[in-house]
Amino acid sequence: MDSLHRLPPLRSLRVLEAAVRHQNYSRAADELSLTHSAVSHQIHSLESALGLRLFERVGRQMRATESGQMLAQDVRAALDTLAAAVERVRGQDSSNSLTVSVLPSFAAAWLVTRLGGFLERHPGVELRLDSTSAVANFRNDGVDVAIRYGAGNYEGMISEKLFDDELFPTLSPALRRSARVRAPADLARVPLLRIRQQPWAAWLAAAGLNWPEPRRGPLFNDSELALQAAIQGQGVVLARGSLAALKLRAGVLVAPFALRIPSPMTCHLVYPSTHARKPALQLFRTWLLEELQASPPMYDPSLK
Repeated sequence: MDSLHRLPPLRSLRVLEAAVRHQNYSRAADELSLTHSAVSHQIHSLESALGLRLFERVGRQMRATESGQMLAQDVRAALDTLAAAVERVRGQDSSNSLTVSVLPSFAAAWLVTRLGGFLERHPGVELRLDSTSAVANFRNDGVDVAIRYGAGNYEGMISEKLFDDELFPTLSPALRRSARVRAPADLARVPLLRIRQQPWAAWLAAAGLNWPEPRRGPLFNDSELALQAAIQGQGVVLARGSLAALKLRAGVLVAPFALRIPSPMTCHLVYPSTHARKPALQLFRTWLLEELQASPPMYDPSLK
């Protein structure tokens, strides 16, 4: 009991863990629904209680010291142990529920239209779909598993690559006709729609165009919104094949060029090891892999 009395407040330890994991007070504040100043106050209070420097300023950034990193690593392990213990005592009802976090673009383009098959096969699973661009932390957001688009290096998580993707320009049939887009150089006549973290430069270079990265024009943080803008004739979007496939098959978008390049980011199934044995997650993982193999979310012009 005396050792518990010597522990700093759990809230401060959680703040430390998030701040070290993100290496950023603001992102830790967003995750924990706190203000930047509240995170800073919690870190200072913890440093005073321990008599240690846990963060130091390097230029304009705060960086965890060796002591801060060591403590955060142990706090993370302890939180994972607590999370596993809670899962064990929640019982059978919880084991049959599953919360899946997924980007809105992939949910709309592929997942939602197939979920009926999963529910029909597993009627006992209580499925909750959290369609969001926020990154799940799996600790205080109730998320069991996430489908994410990125490099796949999610620290402390199991990350399984689901499929590779490719990038190529798409636009509405009407805009293609009116702007006479037949060769890559014709893109100079139309607005290039931009998606955050999905630059045009690599495709333009592969097409032999020595153009700088576009700095003007609409900028979207959601691929689905950019695709909808392209459908409305607002410009050309560099699309991911997995997200544009249905729209290309429906004819509301066209891909004017054969050139495609591999996407540097891919789609992953992400979850903590403490969730790996959850029955509902295992059922969802098996179904998802089978469905992806049977119906890959890519665009094949020959199947149009």
